[in-house]
Amino acid sequence: MGDPRRTGAGTAVTRAVLEEARRRGERSVIVLGHPECYPRFGFERASAHGVRMRTAVPDEALMVLSLDGGAVPSGVIRYAAAFGDI
Repeated sequence: MGDPRRTGAGTAVTRAVLEEARRRGERSVIVLGHPECYPRFGFERASAHGVRMRTAVPDEALMVLSLDGGAVPSGVIRYAAAFGDI
């Protein structure tokens, strides 16, 4: 099996997920991901919007995107109980 990077698959999946989130009426999306990947989709540092996690993560890796052009709600991200006490 070849190297899956640089095939466009990740870009296609990310665009599809963002479009589906818009279709469902979501107003914003938060990701904890590679800081060189997500800004090209419009994501910005979450800390600039007052969004943070309960646990320490690299500031540049936690990012938010407004899907409707409005403000991103500030606050602390809380995972569902199924994911543990993160």
